[in-house]
Amino acid sequence: MSPHRKYFLLLALALAGCSSAPPVKLYQPELGGGFANAPAEAAAAEPVSEFWRAFNDPLLDSLVQRALQANTDVRSATASLREARALNRFADASLLPNVGVNAGVSRVRGTNDLGVQSTNNQYAVGFDVAWEVDLFGRLGDARRAAQAQVLAGAAGVRAAQVSVSAEVARNYFELRGLQEQLRVAVASLDTQKAALELVDARFEVGRGTALDTERARALVTSTAANIPALEAALIRTRYRLAVLCGQQPTALDAELMPVQPLPGLKSVELAGIGSPATLLRRRPDIQLAEAQAAAAAAQVGVARSALFPQLTLGGTLGQNSLQFSDLGKGASYVYNLGAQLTWNLLDFGRIRAQIAAADARNEAVMVAYERAVLGALEETEGALATYTRTQQQTTLLFESARSSEQAAVIARERFAVGSTDFLTVLDAERELLSARDRLAQAQAGAATSLVAVYKALAGGWEVPAQ
Repeated sequence: MSPHRKYFLLLALALAGCSSAPPVKLYQPELGGGFANAPAEAAAAEPVSEFWRAFNDPLLDSLVQRALQANTDVRSATASLREARALNRFADASLLPNVGVNAGVSRVRGTNDLGVQSTNNQYAVGFDVAWEVDLFGRLGDARRAAQAQVLAGAAGVRAAQVSVSAEVARNYFELRGLQEQLRVAVASLDTQKAALELVDARFEVGRGTALDTERARALVTSTAANIPALEAALIRTRYRLAVLCGQQPTALDAELMPVQPLPGLKSVELAGIGSPATLLRRRPDIQLAEAQAAAAAAQVGVARSALFPQLTLGGTLGQNSLQFSDLGKGASYVYNLGAQLTWNLLDFGRIRAQIAAADARNEAVMVAYERAVLGALEETEGALATYTRTQQQTTLLFESARSSEQAAVIARERFAVGSTDFLTVLDAERELLSARDRLAQAQAGAATSLVAVYKALAGGWEVPAQ
């Protein structure tokens, strides 16, 4: 090998694998050792996986498992992951030579060396090989971008799993809360109807007034008017749960229509919440944003490499013959080996424009990562704040409902002996209905706020769906 060829080969090997991609500089916020709104009982341990199992509700467990298997968002994210893996295999294969087989036959008329016109058949078979030397890292950057997209796809599957499991749990608790609100409304309506019958009877014997009767009837009608709205909300929630599980809206009506109480929250302790630093490493949406940032930076390298030459090595090894029977004989063997160097010297700014676009996309992805980090911290702090305050609210509303019930009992007894008017009874009944309704909403809110905390913490999701 000549000295010039040796120098050229050494230069090609030195340049191969070089990357023009910019470094990935991710946003790094200043983080404290703990969350500002962490409950007093919370520990620094990592949050548990499959949090919904702690509620000891077999139907909830079944709904979540069905949703994780059949939900359209999870299936779509899984398909995107398969696509990313296939493109990654394509990028890996692009670093290797292309080997092809060719075979052909043609009929050629032309002038031979003696100037005589003749027509001949030509037969050819052979192998073609082409290999692009990865000068300036174009193929390497494309491969790194593909690998980052695989990581992004896996994080996307985990993000879909976290979101879907939390949505199923949240809607399930809302369903049970609405059932409790409906039960309270129906029970109050029965009590108010009994009071209306009593007032009517008193009015017929001259011991009551028409005003008391109309007031009692108005309260009954007002309470009855709330029931259709609660029933409609129950229907919508059942439909939402069915669609989350990848089924038709009415498919789960038979399972979800029976009334069950809200699962108790006492057994579901918020023991481990981790720290802000571990949160940012654990949340799949941040992992997704980080992988996308790495892919965008690698794509900048791909765009920049278009400014430099592209070297392709290739050749053909085969046989050419005028007679088909001569194929395979030594005289028919031919080969062609060579190298091709291409360099776009004048494109009127097209490559520069593509580089500028890649730089802008890279900057946008970096901003998206920053937004994901800030959003994760905001969501977690907000969920913890809502959880702690909702627990306090539920305790106070329970005491309020108990006092309102006692006040209603006293008002009915005093009215029965004639020591108070019916307006007092009406006010007590309205307050009791309102207190029970608020308590039912708060109990459902306490459960959904706990779900929101676990969703924000995103604990336990380490292995993507296959």
